Amino acid sequence: MPRPGEGKVDCTVIAGRVHQTLSSAYPLKLLSPEAVHNPDTRLIPAVSYILSYGGGIVHGDQIHVDATAGSGSALLLLTQGSTKVYRQRPGRPPSYLKNPKNDSKFDIHQTYQTLVVDVQANAMVCLLPDPVTCFEHAKYNQRQVVRMADASASLVLLDWVTSGRMSRGERWVFDKYLSVNAVLVGGKLVIRDALLLEDARALSKDRETSSFKRRLADIDVFAYLLVLGPEVAKIAKVFRDEHAEHRIKPFRPNARAVDAEETDIRWSVSEVAEHGLEGVAVRVAGPSTEAVKWWIKKRIGGLQSVVGDSAWSMYYNA
Repeated sequence: MPRPGEGKVDCTVIAGRVHQTLSSAYPLKLLSPEAVHNPDTRLIPAVSYILSYGGGIVHGDQIHVDATAGSGSALLLLTQGSTKVYRQRPGRPPSYLKNPKNDSKFDIHQTYQTLVVDVQANAMVCLLPDPVTCFEHAKYNQRQVVRMADASASLVLLDWVTSGRMSRGERWVFDKYLSVNAVLVGGKLVIRDALLLEDARALSKDRETSSFKRRLADIDVFAYLLVLGPEVAKIAKVFRDEHAEHRIKPFRPNARAVDAEETDIRWSVSEVAEHGLEGVAVRVAGPSTEAVKWWIKKRIGGLQSVVGDSAWSMYYNA
């Protein structure tokens, strides 16, 4: 039996069919709708949704998910809506959320989510959640570790965060957001990227001056995207080519983009070439969730031909 907040996704290809084994315990819930395999695609798709009861992560939650994509499979890990992180509340979290093995590791007054993914040879994982949205005074810690068997494995990983509940006027008023992404190939660390956004208002008499709201006046979303491996080499090339085209043009602050909806999107591309694994790391900042979402979806559209129409529609139409 899994402990509170723990879950497991095991995806295996047997006799030309994909089989998924799921297990989870409150407050975590895993769902696996069937994705139709397109015979024209080499990999067989599987889809799993990572959900939480109550529509978000509450004070004291400790979520841990282990996922494995077996050889020949393309596992899409999705969410239904943004991951909401509720505000810290006084007192201890409920006893039924207690995970004994984590007692010495975590602060019970913060929330934690950990994802460990194993990608076997000739397999692919697409981690494409909706963004994390932290409420006022929330404290959130996220760690995602992807262990790729070798350079034949492929990965698309999207990690993104919004400024908060913008419709309620909450912009960058959470207390802490920490996200760490690590990718290993054959047991060797290839990528380690961390983003820490921590409110410094409590350390300053001038609360407004030191807040995120002032420093990030026109930015409401940060995104980090990894596109790695042979199955998504064409998608990585899309980012490389567009980035190179923009870099060689002279800087004109008042120039408008060809697509007016993308004028306010800021982005950069970094090359990844370690231990035989090749791809790109993309960083994106934008003024709204929708703007960043469609900017990314437009450029990773090549995934449709890799995972098939059925699996792609579950992500693209969300």
